Amino acid sequence: MEEGTTESGSFSRSSSFGGFEEWVALVRKRNERASCGRLAIRSSASSEVLELAVPDSNVIDPDPCGQVPEASLWERLGRVSMMDIESSNFSWSSLTSLHHTKHTATSIDTSEDDINRSFEVTVNSGGVVFIALFRTVENVDLPSKEAAAVIKIAPSRMATQSERFGYELAKWLGVRTPQGRVIHNSSSEWQQIKDAVENARHVSIAAGDELEEMICAEMLEALELSRCLFLMNYVHGSPLLENTVPFDSREAAEKTAEALGRVLILDLVLRNEDRLRCRALGWRGNYANLLVANKEAYANLDSLDDVYDSAIIRYKPEIIRSPQKQKQRRAVSISGSIGSDVSDLILEDSFVPSEPEFSSFNIVAIDSSVPRRPPAGKRAKDQESYPKLVELTFNNFDYSSKLLFEVSFGKLGIPVSQGVDVSSDYSYNCTFSESDTVAIVHSFRGGFRSALRDLQRFHIFLITLYQKLDGLLKIFFNLMYKCSNDYDKEDPGTSYLPLCSVEAQTDSKDNDVPRNLRKPSRTLSRDSLDLSSPSCRESFMTKHFKGNGDASRGLRLTMKLRDFNKYAKVDSELSKEIEQWNDMMRTEVVKLCQDNSFNTGFFEGTDNSTAVDAYELKVRLEHILERISLISDAASTERPSQVIDYLYIGGALTARSTHTLKHLGITHILCLCANEIGQSESQQPGLFDYRNFSIKDDDDADIGNVFQDASDFIDYVDHLRGKVLVHCFEGKSRSATVVLAYLMLRK
Repeated sequence: MEEGTTESGSFSRSSSFGGFEEWVALVRKRNERASCGRLAIRSSASSEVLELAVPDSNVIDPDPCGQVPEASLWERLGRVSMMDIESSNFSWSSLTSLHHTKHTATSIDTSEDDINRSFEVTVNSGGVVFIALFRTVENVDLPSKEAAAVIKIAPSRMATQSERFGYELAKWLGVRTPQGRVIHNSSSEWQQIKDAVENARHVSIAAGDELEEMICAEMLEALELSRCLFLMNYVHGSPLLENTVPFDSREAAEKTAEALGRVLILDLVLRNEDRLRCRALGWRGNYANLLVANKEAYANLDSLDDVYDSAIIRYKPEIIRSPQKQKQRRAVSISGSIGSDVSDLILEDSFVPSEPEFSSFNIVAIDSSVPRRPPAGKRAKDQESYPKLVELTFNNFDYSSKLLFEVSFGKLGIPVSQGVDVSSDYSYNCTFSESDTVAIVHSFRGGFRSALRDLQRFHIFLITLYQKLDGLLKIFFNLMYKCSNDYDKEDPGTSYLPLCSVEAQTDSKDNDVPRNLRKPSRTLSRDSLDLSSPSCRESFMTKHFKGNGDASRGLRLTMKLRDFNKYAKVDSELSKEIEQWNDMMRTEVVKLCQDNSFNTGFFEGTDNSTAVDAYELKVRLEHILERISLISDAASTERPSQVIDYLYIGGALTARSTHTLKHLGITHILCLCANEIGQSESQQPGLFDYRNFSIKDDDDADIGNVFQDASDFIDYVDHLRGKVLVHCFEGKSRSATVVLAYLMLRK
């Protein structure tokens, strides 16, 4: 989705994806359709960036009939009312016009060729965008007689569903997004859209509006080529960096920083490098994907409260019921067990974000698609960079301040001291006092922590969803495998089933396949599932889905699933078994999501696509869960408490907070609980020098015999001009006693 501006009326685009013609060509190629159609391929100039933000830029009236020019699209969009696209009152019959945002801007020396070049808005995640205007005459209280919605048509069904999934994750993390829903061509609403567009086309023909007629024709062709579309409400807003409101006061800056903290968690989960700039992660950033929207125009303000009564309550009953009520529980541990610096948590979360009803603006995130799977190189880099960034954001104020400076593009936080040319990369012009800056950074960390708590609260739900998908897909693969062997045995010389396009000798030499799978029973049940065996599953995947790397294997598997569904239509017995499997999917997965008000964006099409949707959703969940684990593990850390310049105290979590200790310059660790489970194994002698003592965690234990050796070790570290951490398990008794003894004996 793109952004509109009520003041300047601008749309901007930063996409490598081309125009409508390129989109049509791509979809036709994917659908193996001929290139004939209503549209002729025109100029490729649509790859240009539409810049209509200049107040004195002129919009050429395309009407050739010399009629009186109406208000430009941008002026109309500046006046439209927000539309609740999820309301039962929403109706396509009130559609009045469609706009493909194709206009021509002129200047004094613009040539005729330039005038005839078309410009259009596309989107960062790929696709084309139409703006639909609707009548609202029945509601006289609205400031405008028109309302707007945005129709985005992506190159594929999976891209559309993935974007809806990303919006759902954003909602659960407290990140504002436009309303959005997927409409499939199998639904009755699809025909309603066609009828409404056709009616709008007839109106444009009657009015002699050739441009409007052409846009309606484009929309109709897009509907013919597409399997689904993404409908969103139109958000009045401007890109974050082009609006001064979020930075013009301490209160506004705190709200903006808090929102950026939440967006950062979302983008870490999505692995979205196309919104915030972060060099540590290799993110280039694109701030057109963060909008500043006036609260009066934003129609989805109360959607956050509902979600916390669903999966969060069901799978973690100790949590509270709404984000507002979390404020009384801010000192609860991130890990749910051992506190991660409780005093710091209370300090950070003493910030109370402005309530939506009293805010003058909202930060709205757009283009939040869930990628299928990251490239192997980026995935490996994430495993290295994620833990450091999350841990230091939690435990180090200076690091958080520098990170905020970077993700806000120099608007907030404190600039880094080295490595960044502030004058060229950032527009740094701090107008806040030191105390204001501290409060703003605390707000950023508070939003980051709050979003992570929300993430961990529905982490269990995502795991449950993944496990159910995994189990049901094993059943489906088992069915595919049995059918494959069945047809191999019936006619070894000919393979009618798509799965059987493999070498014959592979089947005869496959010793890992259980015998009962070679004599398939035609009963679909969990009891007959033997693909739970890793060796059998690997043999099955190797036999049927050979490919170069995980990504190609996964795509080949998706194609096999589609082929299998097509074949099943002509086999009545197989169709019954697939229908039985679809019922299991509806009962166990779809109902789970519905009961917990979680909309994945998948499973809303026909039953023929259920298996493909299940597999594609599972692939995305697998990588999301991997990244959530990286984030959660890094958050289960503690910052040590500094006693004197070179002496720190903490617990077992502190001792495992590698990045925090290195950032503080700690070189040595004095462990007083080396005899306890997991302590020796978690030590990293390649990074720190250790001295271990085994002291029982007992009030009556005599630990006086270690005072001298421990004090000598601490003095030795001081002599080396290093820093030492003294820790036991909880950092409360044994370590405190030894530190006090050192101070009394040596200081």
